[in-house]
Amino acid sequence: MTQEPFLRTFRADRQGIRKILGDLEAEIMEYLWSHPHTLGVTVREVYEALSAQRHIAYTTVMSTMTRLAKKDVLRVTTDQTAYRYVPTMSADAFLSYVAGRKMEEVLLHFSDALKGPETSLDTLERARRLLEEISKHRKPEGGA
Repeated sequence: MTQEPFLRTFRADRQGIRKILGDLEAEIMEYLWSHPHTLGVTVREVYEALSAQRHIAYTTVMSTMTRLAKKDVLRVTTDQTAYRYVPTMSADAFLSYVAGRKMEEVLLHFSDALKGPETSLDTLERARRLLEEISKHRKPEGGA
């Protein structure tokens, strides 16, 4: 992945990747992750798979995949006849990335509150252990 995905929305009331992506975006990504194609897939291929399960317009699938590419969740390549889309990361890497970023946002947002005298040493120690555990599983910046 050359650049980080641009993901601003977080819906705590939803499950899995739907916390971050819209329903159709999530459905498309789940399809792509469960049907890996090294050369990528066309909008037509995704449309045919999704339309077999529900009524959906080709243009809706196309605009949603374009939006996912703008968010850097999909990478677009072109062959002589069509655009091909490939996920920029695996499902596990995506979830790990999102969890790490959201944890970072929460810690940054509440960091001043954690400095207060009301915060117990036990709470701070648990936060430190959690951060250490997260750090063990992260790749170094710029690493492979």
